[in-house]
Amino acid sequence: MGLYKLCQHKGRARDRCDHAWWASYQHRGRLYRTSLERWANVSIGSKTEAETILDRFRDAVRDGSFSLAGPTERDGPLTFARFAAIYVERYVKAKGLASADTIEYRMAPILQHFGQELLAEVKTADIEDFIVELKKPARLAKHELIPRTRRPATINRYLSLLRHMFNWAIGRQYIERSPFRRGTQTLIRQEHEDNRRHRRVDRGEEQRLLDLAPEYLRPMIVTALDAGLRRGEMLALTWADVDARPSWLRLRGETTKSGKTRWVPIPTSRLAGTLEFLRLDADGRRRVGDSAVFANEDGEPALFPEAVWHSTILRAHGVAPRQIGGPQGGFRLTDECRAALKRIDLHWHDLRHEYASRLVERGVPLSQGR
Repeated sequence: MGLYKLCQHKGRARDRCDHAWWASYQHRGRLYRTSLERWANVSIGSKTEAETILDRFRDAVRDGSFSLAGPTERDGPLTFARFAAIYVERYVKAKGLASADTIEYRMAPILQHFGQELLAEVKTADIEDFIVELKKPARLAKHELIPRTRRPATINRYLSLLRHMFNWAIGRQYIERSPFRRGTQTLIRQEHEDNRRHRRVDRGEEQRLLDLAPEYLRPMIVTALDAGLRRGEMLALTWADVDARPSWLRLRGETTKSGKTRWVPIPTSRLAGTLEFLRLDADGRRRVGDSAVFANEDGEPALFPEAVWHSTILRAHGVAPRQIGGPQGGFRLTDECRAALKRIDLHWHDLRHEYASRLVERGVPLSQGR
């Protein structure tokens, strides 16, 4: 068979999909077969790279140096913790995924539960026990004094990551099967999510947020309400994206949730005026090119001011923000303020939902505004 993949893709779609490249080579009546990524211990990003490693694979078979020995045979039993480190280095970071910055945080509960187990010995029952642990009330952050339970959506994110890790391990020949499936039968199903929450932002609340927000947060609120951009899409916006097409914003594929570039109209004079205000630097010069629309004082892309956003929400609802703690341990809102935030129940993503709701109320199809 030579060079191939264990997937249903054909032609160019196969060459570009994320499935692992495999190789087979018959020499002196014996068939040799292996995952090239697993054998070469590298991440393969293109067919050209796979063909180069295929040549090395054939040479190794011919000169008698080929071995299927993996980490389990070379370095002792492969624990889940050591496999997780390999997964992060050779998949998450090697592919430059956006999740690389947060992968250690996202993987922490998984490592806590499975870290010392052998990868090959993790069973379906172990996954079920993990789900039970995730559902138990716990202090989910160091500063939290009151235990709380994880939402089904949060549990599903852990399960999705864990499922992908096992599938990747199969492709690299670390294991033969996943505890999530038996043949075509799904053994572990995701939790049911209740996505019916629908928080509206009325005009009065909107105006209070804008009046009480600091100057650098106010343009972000306007952009979320008037263009419906996600937080990451908004912070990644450059002036080249604003200028690419008059009266439209270009959201590049590497910044969008779908991975596809899309165009969003600038529908209001308020948003247009906000962008013109942001375009001028401290010296009155117009920013252009790849400089960030939402930039800090040094001109670098700004980080989202989460704490300031929470304080603005509280002020907009008549609650004075109060913090406790110090520089060493970090500042945090008091328990009373956190309880007020929970009662107000306003999330940044609700601004995007409000944008969509207002489009529908005006009879505009969502496909034209998103």
